[in-house]
Amino acid sequence: MDIEGVIFDLDGTLVDTIEDIAGSVNEMFSRNGLPVHEVSRYLEWVGSGATRLVQQAHGGILEEVNLRKYVTEFKEIYSKNLHHRSRVYDGVTGVLDVLAGEGVRLAILSNKPHLLTRKVVSHYLSRWPFHPVLGQRDDVPRKPDPAGALEISALLGLDPARILFAGDSQNDMLTARAAGMIPLGVSWGYGGLGTGEEKQDYTVINRPSELLSFIKNQSHS
Repeated sequence: MDIEGVIFDLDGTLVDTIEDIAGSVNEMFSRNGLPVHEVSRYLEWVGSGATRLVQQAHGGILEEVNLRKYVTEFKEIYSKNLHHRSRVYDGVTGVLDVLAGEGVRLAILSNKPHLLTRKVVSHYLSRWPFHPVLGQRDDVPRKPDPAGALEISALLGLDPARILFAGDSQNDMLTARAAGMIPLGVSWGYGGLGTGEEKQDYTVINRPSELLSFIKNQSHS
């Protein structure tokens, strides 16, 4: 079956954003007299949205009013600092060039807050026709709920079975399965895919170029 569209996760899949994220949370914590963390610790906490990130990085019990305050401050800081140390992963640009050139529809679904998702895409990925670009929105359940993926499928007018969903976490693989899409894990991100010995019902690639081979193989299956 030919793949007509690809939905990508953003952080850890297309763009390496962890240093700017960590730096922004740490700046927020410093402003509020709270302990900061090494960048490596944030690899454990990203992937489930800004609120969950701040909760886990804080590590203690937070009243709702303080949690909202910290999350708002983090978003404000990060929106101004998302371009310092982040970078598109090596090999991604060539793959996107090929996919766009062949008319494959490209979209993004992230658990990063919606406006921040769009800012990152605008800064790093504006060369390619990503549409739609959806981050986490208050009225839509975040991944691994399939609602966002199915919304993209409807907007593209494509059968979910003809859409590849590529991401670096179990959340992405669960989303793909729940939406009836083709899951493809990437090993270079933050989610640790491809490092375990458990049986997996999805393929994990180690280089972006392998995504093109995967699509080609799917079209002949």
